[in-house]
Amino acid sequence: MKNFIFFFILAIPGMMSAQQTFPSVVTETIEGEKVNVPEAFEGSYTFIGVGTGKKAEDELRTWQVPVYNKFVAKTGLMDQMYDVSVCFLPLFTGAMKMAKNKVVQKLRENNEKLVLEHVYVYSGDREPFEKFGIDNKKQPYFYLLNSQSQVIWEGVGEFKQSYFDRIEEILSQ
Repeated sequence: MKNFIFFFILAIPGMMSAQQTFPSVVTETIEGEKVNVPEAFEGSYTFIGVGTGKKAEDELRTWQVPVYNKFVAKTGLMDQMYDVSVCFLPLFTGAMKMAKNKVVQKLRENNEKLVLEHVYVYSGDREPFEKFGIDNKKQPYFYLLNSQSQVIWEGVGEFKQSYFDRIEEILSQ
């Protein structure tokens, strides 16, 4: 699999109240199709990352292979039992809006089609994400949403097996 790059930043774990609904935003696929996130994934669990910071890239990369293998390629013995949509959501707000086209082009050049099918680009105001504390461009943050788009798990930073163990525990309930 080619290397793929995403820029992410999300809320700090513990900042949100339980069962807070993920913000509804209009995004674009890499091909430019408009998609409402997270509504497009309602009815299944959704693993989602939202971000704006290039400095989070190294930690983010530690998540890419485990997430892809478990929820997209389903390479593990029990992975077929998980119905989880995957959404990588690069966020372009403020001055970063100007970089959107350049970053999208790099994504196209450096990623396989199967990966790009899970990228949804947001360009707009930061306001929908403010309640999630989006202000740190140095770490990636991740969320697991239930079928009603409520946040049921959140994590920050590099991949940790304990995070994945907790996600699998939730999904197995």
